[in-house]
Amino acid sequence: MNQHMIKITLNEALQAKGRTVYWLAQNSGVPHVTLWKLSKAETQNSINLPVLSRICAALDCQVQDILVFTPDSEDKAIATLVESKAAKKGARSK
Repeated sequence: MNQHMIKITLNEALQAKGRTVYWLAQNSGVPHVTLWKLSKAETQNSINLPVLSRICAALDCQVQDILVFTPDSEDKAIATLVESKAAKKGARSK
């Protein structure tokens, strides 16, 4: 299983806005160490939604500017299963 299904692209978002982690900490109310960890990691197990909200508000961006979903083989298998179930359900209701 791919461990990088959702990639953190905070550095790219900061660069696009011409901002630094220090600036973001000063303007978002998110501790510098939290932002620093996010900027150094491509992925992690969780991210606090209020932190994500503050980052997006300060950078005037959308969540997809900070997090990018790239499905791995397991994700694709789940999507195929869901599509299959939906197709069966649709065929039954006709």
